Amino acid sequence: MASQVKQPFDSSLLGGPVYRLEITSESELQDICDLVPDDAILVSVRLPEAWAHPSKESGFREIETLVQLERYFIEEDHQPSSTNIRLSNPGDGEFCATIAEAVFRSDRYHADPMVSEKIASRVKAAWARNEVNGRTDKTFVWEEDGEIAGFNGCLLQNRIMTVDLIAVSQAHQGRGIGAALIKAAFSHYAGLADCALIATQDSNTGALALYRKLGFVETARFRTFHYVPDPIGF
Repeated sequence: MASQVKQPFDSSLLGGPVYRLEITSESELQDICDLVPDDAILVSVRLPEAWAHPSKESGFREIETLVQLERYFIEEDHQPSSTNIRLSNPGDGEFCATIAEAVFRSDRYHADPMVSEKIASRVKAAWARNEVNGRTDKTFVWEEDGEIAGFNGCLLQNRIMTVDLIAVSQAHQGRGIGAALIKAAFSHYAGLADCALIATQDSNTGALALYRKLGFVETARFRTFHYVPDPIGF
């Protein structure tokens, strides 16, 4: 049965009630308008790619296609990490937030013209800050000459490791730091998890190429839709 789930984190940053719809069957799309809370400034829904789209009359607009990938751990994952990589501490929060605010551009809030770039970047900065303050199981950071150049926050549940948020600063991209941060997670979670999950937008072709090179295999695609009655943050 379909339900509305309020998103406290997003609501606090977007300036009003934000909801996510949980829809369990394609037939429920017929009544999607009835599921929109009256006070909502933004409602999102993520649907399997093969499902029909919400009607244009519903006010929901397609924002992104999310690609989900999976990889099982192998013996080689036990290799030690780069000496530049360490586990984060609370003092790293602002450094990671600054990186996230600058580099993310293909996420669903940045992709929605009804949400200002300032708000979209603020969401990513806050998300990264939370990565090193308790959201993740472990966050790996690349530190070089006293400067944090990238981070990889991971979650662990039911022997599944999920890359929650990963970013490399613009000044240090193209040097293999992203791959090294993912390999550090492989090294740490080998033996603790059976498989790893990661997801990104299909428009983020560079990230997809990297993940596939590291052995991830696509398992599913989902389309994200937004209902936004009025522009946010302009």
